[in-house]
Amino acid sequence: MAKYKYIIYAFSCVFIWSFIPSISRFGQKTMDHFQYLFWSNILSVLAVFVVALMMGRSWKKILFIPFPVMLKVLILGALDCFFYLLLYYGYSIENGVAVLVIQYSWPLMIIGLSFFLFKEKLSIKQMIGIAMGFMAVVITFTKGNITEIAVEHPQALLLVFSGAFCFALMSVLSRQFAIDPYISTFWVFTCSTLVSAIFMFAFSSINLPDGDSLMPTLLNGIILNGVSYIIWFKAMNAPDSHKIASILFLSPVLSMMWIILFFGDAFVPAYVFGLALVIISGLLCISNQRKTPEQNKMTDDLIED
Repeated sequence: MAKYKYIIYAFSCVFIWSFIPSISRFGQKTMDHFQYLFWSNILSVLAVFVVALMMGRSWKKILFIPFPVMLKVLILGALDCFFYLLLYYGYSIENGVAVLVIQYSWPLMIIGLSFFLFKEKLSIKQMIGIAMGFMAVVITFTKGNITEIAVEHPQALLLVFSGAFCFALMSVLSRQFAIDPYISTFWVFTCSTLVSAIFMFAFSSINLPDGDSLMPTLLNGIILNGVSYIIWFKAMNAPDSHKIASILFLSPVLSMMWIILFFGDAFVPAYVFGLALVIISGLLCISNQRKTPEQNKMTDDLIED
């Protein structure tokens, strides 16, 4: 029964995250991506703080962490901010399916970063996955015609690709220290809020979410980003977390359905082919990941039901 519990956690996250592209478009009807991310982050901080209290963490334990740990979480929060800021910008101006393909290139980037930064060995499956992921990106930028760039806003996809790199780097760096997931999630969103505030004041202005943007911002901040992170942490506590993680790649498929259904984005065959390639690429890249007994013990100590 415990195994099914983890699967339910994972499928819940997949379903929730599949709405991120659509909700982000609705949320940016009266706000730009700087404002949308800032208010979403504030709501995420509040949501995670409340959930952490409900799960038995004391407010002192949540708010007061060692300074060295805070510096590390600040880096993770900044990378998280860059990822979502660039992602929301991409969804606001470019074909949603094209952005999906680029967004889900992060698994192959994690493998590449692990190889260059920590000298982890690459398996044949992972090398094939990286090659397929690169092909997916090329196909997306060219709509299948590799002799020219065919997307309407190539700079937007380049920014989304940069954001995916930030997410991959955050994932790799997060392995280097252990901290309670509720507390770390709270501080990641707190630091992301600070960084997003700097960007908002520098390049935009304060604009409260209202009208058509209010409900999407509430949903995004509280559920899509805030609470879903904790659910995902619980899913990753499964003994075979690498298998559970593969369920994540159902999310872009559902996202594509919502984008076409809600917004009528062009159904470009090359984008669908690219999406299929990037999903297979991600599955190949994570298929060889295994936890050592020490890592399993550490995760069991950190994540509690």
